Amino acid sequence: MKWLKKNSVVILGEDDLVEEIMQKNELRSDQVVVLEHKEQLSKILYASEPELVVLDERKISASSNLLSDIFCKSPGIRFVPILMLVEDPDLSKRLFSDTVCGISFFGKDKVNVKEEFFDQVKELLQESIEVKFWGVRGSTPCANSENIKYGGNTSCVQILIPGSDRQLILDCGTGFRNLGNHLIKYKKDHINGDIFITHPHWDHIQGFPFFKPLYNQLNSFSVSLPEQYRGGAREILSGHLPKTFFPVTLNMLSAELTYITREEQREEFPDFSVEYLVANHPTKTAMYKFVIQGYTIIYAPDNEIPTTTSPIRFLEQFEEFIHSCDLLIHDAQYDNETYKKREGWGHSSWEVVVALAKKNGVKRLLLTHHDPDSQDDRLSEIDEKLKSYKGNPFLEIGLTKEGSRIRLPIGCSRTA
Repeated sequence: MKWLKKNSVVILGEDDLVEEIMQKNELRSDQVVVLEHKEQLSKILYASEPELVVLDERKISASSNLLSDIFCKSPGIRFVPILMLVEDPDLSKRLFSDTVCGISFFGKDKVNVKEEFFDQVKELLQESIEVKFWGVRGSTPCANSENIKYGGNTSCVQILIPGSDRQLILDCGTGFRNLGNHLIKYKKDHINGDIFITHPHWDHIQGFPFFKPLYNQLNSFSVSLPEQYRGGAREILSGHLPKTFFPVTLNMLSAELTYITREEQREEFPDFSVEYLVANHPTKTAMYKFVIQGYTIIYAPDNEIPTTTSPIRFLEQFEEFIHSCDLLIHDAQYDNETYKKREGWGHSSWEVVVALAKKNGVKRLLLTHHDPDSQDDRLSEIDEKLKSYKGNPFLEIGLTKEGSRIRLPIGCSRTA
């Protein structure tokens, strides 16, 4: 695993477990951190960004509060996958049910389950494009206890590309603030990147002035936005940040910023290409298509797939646009019943999105832009229904969660 940096794998477990993980994955000693007790976990997680944490439940038993505390204090840590070896997976799921981080449980005494465990370790350590969700809520942030599982921050997605030192960021909702804090903590200075804003509705730009890397002159970013009827990228963002509404104007940002009023045509960047199709939404809105190391990723968080009338040729063009893509991240703010009351508001029902994605051979489908009134219980019900589509036909399908990620492995079949 030459690509892994130092301290990439954190293990709290017995010596034989550590040895087997290292041998099976050809890990160097400097790539692994072996903990002696659970109190060390917070220190290493706050100090570094590991790719994986492996825990033996006996070493951390009855410590669900410890894990919740660690993962709530630093939102970026929620992305770190945890594999836990346990005696009783069902019991452990209940014990750790309130923990906001993603934990996968494996019964340690079952041979076939242990094989699954080591397969999962190998998969998580494979070099991959990572798509991270820092904000998945639509319309307005909602910092309520009933929204904590799926998250209350508005749209922001980060795409990490192997071999690239530039950040690729999609939308600047309130999740953009947490991403900025995370980058400041772990990347320090010389943070460079490309920011693609789909449209200037509040829930997609609210976080822009709270992104701390914009206040460091050593950092540089391009900021892309489709042209609006009141101007281009710089004019629109400047209009949202006059001193009447906010104390900091664009001219007070220290980073080197290049504002790009983006056209629909395909453009090549060093690490990816990008183009967009105009969405069916009340203002000009981009549905961005990125091609990265052979994968096609489409980001369409605000798009109404109409069930009655539609703009001329819109559905035909949209289906051509998404056909056979590797990952579609799409608006699913409503269900069919809610959509009947809000037709024309610029958002889709999840049932219609699933049907259209299935029809057009989409490989992985993640539904996002959750309604602020959709509480965790309701979203969990939808997520459960979506499970029936996994493998028939989707490789991956589900609702986006703040702090979740999807990985697209490099160097293997895109349909594997």
